Amino acid sequence: MIPRTAAPARLARAAAPHGTPRSLRIATSLFAAATSLTAATTAHADDPAFRRARAQELFESALADVEAGRFEAACPKFAASNEADPKTSTLLNLGSCYESLGRVASAWAAFREAEGVARKIGREDLESAARTSAEALAPKLVRLTIVVPAAAQAPGLVVSRDGGVLASAEWGVGIPVDPGEYALSAAAPGRVPWRTTVTVDGDDRSVEVPVLALAPAPPPPPPPPSWWTPMRTTGVAVAGAGVASMVTGAVLGFVAKSSYDDASAACRGDECSAANVRAADDARALANGATAVIVAGAAVTAVGGALLVLAPRPSPRKERASGARAILRVGPTSIGAVGHW
Repeated sequence: MIPRTAAPARLARAAAPHGTPRSLRIATSLFAAATSLTAATTAHADDPAFRRARAQELFESALADVEAGRFEAACPKFAASNEADPKTSTLLNLGSCYESLGRVASAWAAFREAEGVARKIGREDLESAARTSAEALAPKLVRLTIVVPAAAQAPGLVVSRDGGVLASAEWGVGIPVDPGEYALSAAAPGRVPWRTTVTVDGDDRSVEVPVLALAPAPPPPPPPPSWWTPMRTTGVAVAGAGVASMVTGAVLGFVAKSSYDDASAACRGDECSAANVRAADDARALANGATAVIVAGAAVTAVGGALLVLAPRPSPRKERASGARAILRVGPTSIGAVGHW
């Protein structure tokens, strides 16, 4: 393994040009060394010899803790050693460690597992020792039963203990557990989740999952705010009044021009009757009035357009239940709207 670790560093040094700064060469070498170390560590983790060596170190450290009475520290090491390199002897020590801590169910499970491993490798002596230890603990086991009545078995029901999902085959079955506190929960689609905590001490416990209540239907989404906000409504009304004024002015202007043309056609040169002169004067007055109406209408239309452009985005929070109030006022020389929104 040493050549495999050293090779990338040598290759990195060989690839660096002679003009490379010293700091860059050091950084490149460190990166290559770190990459090599990571690759070597991964390779070691998958190496059976490495796993066996790790398991042995953990086992010996756990034995030292047991001799010192540090069972809380020893049990996790025995478990880790067995995970790295499963052995009957490790499981037997793990069971004894759990038993010293009063974790009867965990000790019983370790002895039963040791019995199965010993049977596979043909070690009848170890198998017998594991069986004897498990049978001695069997009367001391405390069981926790989670009962799920048929009425409570809603579609998609998930029952959990300490966050671990229980298979439906475990419902109603007394499972050996260590003394302590256990968090139980049940959940199903469209139902209100159920949670409880139960303490298991020296006696068996049975907990029944209730029928989960139907979850309340989610509130309907709020309707989208209407585009017709009070300000926009007022803007449309004002702009409409302005457009109507301009149309009226245009019609009056057309009538005025037609009347003036008729009066002018009736005159011969500079000779015009009094009636034609009055008709021409009336046509000019009407044209001036039409122009004023058109100008006022354009101004009012611009005000309405400004209200539309400047109107804030519709928001349900800003809408008033009472709505907006707007009054269109037309005076001799002005036209406009007053109100609130």
